[in-house]
Amino acid sequence: MNFHERQRRNGPVFQTHEKAHHEVLATESWFEDGKPYIGKQFTAAKARERKAEIIHLLYRTAKREQRDGNPDVATRLEILADKLHYCCVARRCGSLACPECSRAFQKAKVAAQRTTIKQLRVTRKGKLLVMVTIIPLMVTYKPEDLPFLKVQKLNRWLKDALTKAGFKRVMLGSIDLSWEDGFYQPHWHIAVWTADRKRLKCRLKRIFPSLQRGDRPVHTSETYSLEFLAYKDKAIKLPALLRNNRRRLPYLLLALDRTEPLELMVLSGIRLSAQKGGLKFKKIARR
Repeated sequence: MNFHERQRRNGPVFQTHEKAHHEVLATESWFEDGKPYIGKQFTAAKARERKAEIIHLLYRTAKREQRDGNPDVATRLEILADKLHYCCVARRCGSLACPECSRAFQKAKVAAQRTTIKQLRVTRKGKLLVMVTIIPLMVTYKPEDLPFLKVQKLNRWLKDALTKAGFKRVMLGSIDLSWEDGFYQPHWHIAVWTADRKRLKCRLKRIFPSLQRGDRPVHTSETYSLEFLAYKDKAIKLPALLRNNRRRLPYLLLALDRTEPLELMVLSGIRLSAQKGGLKFKKIARR
């Protein structure tokens, strides 16, 4: 049975947040340009263009791998290209490697977080909502290490480190992967409330220290609106990767395809659930 037939019969299969994933994929408005607006770099038209470009790139890379004597890698690249090629209305692939599907999840997460943040803000008078960026400088992935990338494990490591240091506040975060000088750097963008931004940064720097002079493993940015949410939940900077890391991008896409879209999120004090047509975040009551 080829991929097209399997997709027609079964659709995408998810191991976590199954209902939430399917609610997003079944709601075509997330694939369009309606609210929430997430910026001119994330329009539906641009997602379609990048998807076509990626499909072509995957097929070309598969041919190169076949010529180089790597048939297993070539087959995985072809299967991913087929998955994206057959992704369409009412038959979405749900892959994080698909620009259209990843954008739909990005929009659904932004919409749900906007609602939740507005609700939580009422009980956080005098506190500032900041976006924290945490860069674990000791954790990097060379291109050949990508088969071992496990986002869930990285997120668990982050949560364990924060819990051990006594962080029990509400946090809405997401992991991101950037291409640096010869390696991929995982990092996290986290929305969090604080009464003292400088003290928060100092606490985090003790948990995630510099490796050498000039390192900046922790950033804190004041948020003046909720526009930062789209950036926080982007996962990768696809336009930059298509320009500057084109030859290696297909192998990153294979790793992303193994990762379920909602696994990117790091939540504390909040739990994710499905609701009709989308997502919902609920504050966990303290015991």
